[in-house]
Amino acid sequence: MVFYECVITAKDKVLFDSLSNIAKRFSLEIVKEGGVVRSIRNHGIRDLPERFKARNTDAFGQRYWRQGRFFSVYYDSNPFAMQQAENILRMEPDVLRFTNLKARSPLDYMNTTRQDRNPYIQQLLKKEKAERKRAMEEARANKAAEKK
Repeated sequence: MVFYECVITAKDKVLFDSLSNIAKRFSLEIVKEGGVVRSIRNHGIRDLPERFKARNTDAFGQRYWRQGRFFSVYYDSNPFAMQQAENILRMEPDVLRFTNLKARSPLDYMNTTRQDRNPYIQQLLKKEKAERKRAMEEARANKAAEKK
């Protein structure tokens, strides 16, 4: 499974219940297809870089939006599940745009092929060496105490 981040831009006037319903339906589709939703993060209302045009007008006849509510869904899934979840967002009238990104975790940046150049692995190796040394000294002290 691949780790994805879906950034969703919704209309800024959308009620909280409607937003939570969108997130629940999206998450349910991911889980139904065997994926795992790691987290959902709300980024709040922000100005859009340009005027967004909605597919349909809302109840007040507004079609163009200068502000939007952004939130992200972080999940692990296969590409088929991602497509199914995208279909749900396409059908939702309150969603202006969405983008799926292949997210990178901090562990992806770790260089494990060259352990001598990775400071994190070097630090762990030093800790393990110190623990082994301490355990050996304790074992020697226990043996010496048993002989007496």
